[in-house]
Parts: sequence; structure tokens; C-alpha cells
Amino acid sequence: MDKNLLNLPWQIQLSLGGGYLAYLIAYAGIRQHHTATDAIFRTVAFGLAATAVLLWAPLEHGLLEIAALAAALATGALWRWKGMAMTKAALGVANVTWSDDIPSAWISITAMRTDVRPSQIAVDLDNGRTLVCDDTRRFANAPYGPCVFGLDGSIALYVTAEMRPDNTWLEKLDVEHPLDGPRLTYIPASAVKRIEMRLWTRANEKAASGAVPVAGEAEEPGASGAELSQEYRPDDPQT
Repeated sequence: MDKNLLNLPWQIQLSLGGGYLAYLIAYAGIRQHHTATDAIFRTVAFGLAATAVLLWAPLEHGLLEIAALAAALATGALWRWKGMAMTKAALGVANVTWSDDIPSAWISITAMRTDVRPSQIAVDLDNGRTLVCDDTRRFANAPYGPCVFGLDGSIALYVTAEMRPDNTWLEKLDVEHPLDGPRLTYIPASAVKRIEMRLWTRANEKAASGAVPVAGEAEEPGASGAELSQEYRPDDPQT
């Protein structure tokens, strides 16, 4: 760290520190394409909230510093929560731009909005198999949540069913285990051919779990050439 930075007045250090923390919050998961200049000026912008509190808040030392830091962090959180979406919508209505400044559609749909979550996931692999989680809400309290999206296009999910290249379906009966815990499957980006998701919002909160058809499910047995069968278990005398 440059010693000249430490020699700056504490008010400036607090504003810059709070601004940088706010920047980390506001762009968590979507800042990998930012340049050093982007990071610096966004830090300064968020730090203005802390500066305003330091200049005008009628508080004593101690409370003043805490309030300034809280103001910067709240600004970053509000920008991520509502500010980005509102700004994008306003620019679109004004016919200025429809771009969200995110270099990847994958990052836009998986990292931008926390109020939109996948309820079902189907991953087509390059070897012809399809891995499905028919209800991610079953795994909301599982380790790493219902699923993990990598910025590189990789994905980790709890597979409840699999379609083989010959169009036979296997139900993963042991994805949940009372003693060993749920089984998480990691899929590198290089193995992913396509990903389909159903998206859950607040409007769906009262909907019953499993009310929508399972991805890949045939309307009639054998109608699409896909037959649902149980997963083979070596210790199951019926298989």
C-alpha cells in the first residue's frame, strides 16, 4: 500500500474505504470485466455518501464514523438492489440503450438479480446426457444452496433425474440421504452444451412445489421415446 494514502486525512481514508466496500457489495459477481479506472471512480462515487455524512451529520466522533461507513454500504446495496435495474429501465424507455453493460448473458441471468431464482434446471451435456433438478426448492437449505453458477459457465446442482443418450430416464433416488447428506454434481463449462431453467419470482411464492411439469417429462408414457426408470442400485434386490 502506498504510504501517501495512509498520510491522507482520516476523513478521506474513511470515504475511500467505505466507497470501496460499497463497490464490492454493489458489483459482487459482476465486476470481473471492470478496469482499474472503473473500480477507482466507482469507489469515489460510493464514497460520496460517506463524505456527505461526515460533512453534515450532527453526530459526535465515533457515531459519526459509523454512520458514514453505514451510509456508503447502504448506497452500494441500494444500487445493486434497485438502482441498476431502474437505471437500465430508464435508459431503455428513453431509447438510449438496452445494454446492461455486462459482457455475458450467462452472468446477467445468474448474477444480476437475486429476486429471480431457478426452480428447475436441465443441463444438456456434450456426451448426449441430460441432468435435471426438477425442484431446486427441495435443496434450499442444502450445502451451497439449491445450485451454484460459476462465472465461467460451470454449474453445480443436485441431480434428481438423468436422461441417457438412448432417451431413457433415470430417477436419482439417492440424491438425498439422511446420513450422508445430499449429493451435489459439478459440471465444468467445457462439458455443458445447453442449460434450460424455469425461473421463480415472488409472484410464484404461493404456488405449490412441483406444480409445473418436470423438464423433459413426456405427456404420455413412451410418447416421446423417453421412458422413466429407477436408478440402478447394487444393493437393491429388485434391480
